[in-house]
Amino acid sequence: MKKFFPIRIQVRLKSDYPLLSFEQLVSTNGIKQGQVGRISLRDYIEWQNFPYIMKRENFFTQKNPVSMGTKSDPLLFDNILDCDPLFSKCLAKWLLVNYKLNDYPYYDLNVVHIYTNLPQGIQICKNLMTYLKSTLSDNMFQKIKYFMVPLYKCDNIPPKILDGIPGSVSLVQDYPVSPNMLQKKFITEDPIHFLMLNDVIKYTTHDLVRYSSHDDTWQQCFVDINKNGEKSKIFDSSMDYSCKLALEQIFDDQSHIISDKELYIPTKLIEILMTIKNNIPQHRIFTVDTPQRSSPKIVSFLKSLFSPRSTGSSQVIQSCSDSILSDKRNERIYFMTNFLQLQNIYNEINSSSNSCEVEDMADFVEKWISPSERNRRPLSGEDKPQLKVIKNSSLAILHST
Repeated sequence: MKKFFPIRIQVRLKSDYPLLSFEQLVSTNGIKQGQVGRISLRDYIEWQNFPYIMKRENFFTQKNPVSMGTKSDPLLFDNILDCDPLFSKCLAKWLLVNYKLNDYPYYDLNVVHIYTNLPQGIQICKNLMTYLKSTLSDNMFQKIKYFMVPLYKCDNIPPKILDGIPGSVSLVQDYPVSPNMLQKKFITEDPIHFLMLNDVIKYTTHDLVRYSSHDDTWQQCFVDINKNGEKSKIFDSSMDYSCKLALEQIFDDQSHIISDKELYIPTKLIEILMTIKNNIPQHRIFTVDTPQRSSPKIVSFLKSLFSPRSTGSSQVIQSCSDSILSDKRNERIYFMTNFLQLQNIYNEINSSSNSCEVEDMADFVEKWISPSERNRRPLSGEDKPQLKVIKNSSLAILHST
């Protein structure tokens, strides 16, 4: 049984411990007894989450309750497949309309689907491609190139998993999403549509930061591990490059800073958005996830609660009440991010070249559903009307305009 060490919180500006990255922790299987090291809390959480993310089974075949800190305040993550195949049809229409308006006939319709939940991704891909096959001419359908790319390495996937999916669908197994992946795998001048469908954003790790009123500077949270395996949570003004980059994107001035308040900022997601922008400037994004909000209401209500320049902290969701640093923790940590903040971040990263907007799942489907589909009211689950499931969904969408 692993020993649980108490956590001490302190501030230190310099460390004699070697700074270790997530990649180093994975390659060495962590810090051995008798060794010491310093890890950004972002990389520490990513390392702890890593064994539980890239799984072959379907994580969301049922809605799994997780705790938001108290047993009396449970949260259910919605299953996007409860919205299918209706959602996939609407997404297919959105892709097709954007393609015809902006890229056809000069380019192919390139779709890069970033995933962590492989069975879910395969099902959405199949529904989407089957619908497009049924509505397009052969010549038009042949212009669709669909790539499935893992957030982390996910190799040895049997090719038969694509059986029954029409069209050109490729599984990218050797290069997960990374600064080098797009350069190596997608050397193309064609525009690319990037999909992240309810299994990526919640797993992109965050930095914990605060603005120190005493030192009048930003501090990043690190985890120090001593020779006895004891962990200390440290705030340090010597920040790593990724954290500095994220802070620059979120806080472009000092007017929204609350001194000494601890904030979780979406560093990993900002890295992904910067990688996409720097390598594929002609792109569009379509992301779905459970956003941070005060209550599961429509996004228009959420917009009334936040200023246009919202810089609040992302919300940390744990499946148990144990500390993030506890050795007893054996479940994933999730992050609920403010989608309006992500919208601002994306728009600023891409300047005037690209922009995006936020919609609730229900509003998006309402725009793209056909009258015949609305009247047919397809069923899902226990004979529950699918449109009602979508209407009550807490999922939100961030997509290019």
